[in-house]
Amino acid sequence: MRRAVDTWPLFLALALLISAINCIGLAVVNLRTESGAVALILLAVRCALPLFLVAFTASSVARLYWGRGPRWLLANRRYFGLAFAFGMAWHLSFVGYSFARFDVHLNIRVLILDLIGLGFLVALTLTSFRGPARWIGPANWRRLHKTGVYFIWLLATFIYFEFARGDRDFFDCAALGLLLAAWLLRVAAWLKSKLAHRGRPQSVITG
Repeated sequence: MRRAVDTWPLFLALALLISAINCIGLAVVNLRTESGAVALILLAVRCALPLFLVAFTASSVARLYWGRGPRWLLANRRYFGLAFAFGMAWHLSFVGYSFARFDVHLNIRVLILDLIGLGFLVALTLTSFRGPARWIGPANWRRLHKTGVYFIWLLATFIYFEFARGDRDFFDCAALGLLLAAWLLRVAAWLKSKLAHRGRPQSVITG
């Protein structure tokens, strides 16, 4: 039963759940209004954010609390990440619709950051597959994924900080808190690794 929600079946289940939620949103929201389009944009990104948080913290959780659950999260981190990309595809489709349908005023700084984030998201998604990952090599893969996930984290944190500071919506404040907690979890895992490394006895060769 546990294997039924591993790997690609897990991705499929998450993708179907995301699609179902967004389709319900399409059924109840008036897309002919700008407020309706904004509501769908927010709904889609709120569906995707928890998946990013799981992918962002899976290795840290496994390092701090080694057990069956953390091992399962770590083994399926790739599929949570791909499901996050799938959820963001819904989000970006609603954003594109909003730009095409309504007179949206663009903030150049935010637009540039969003385009960089989109570039990282595409690169991370493509290199989650064996062929592109092999092509760029293990060292470049690690650099790309570490830089990419941290940029996406920074972008999401900046956006939710601006939202929370502006309207103080409960979800925006909660999302900001979770993003900061996720970073602190990674810091704790890094510190644990450093302390463990320092505590190892050093071999001394005498002759």
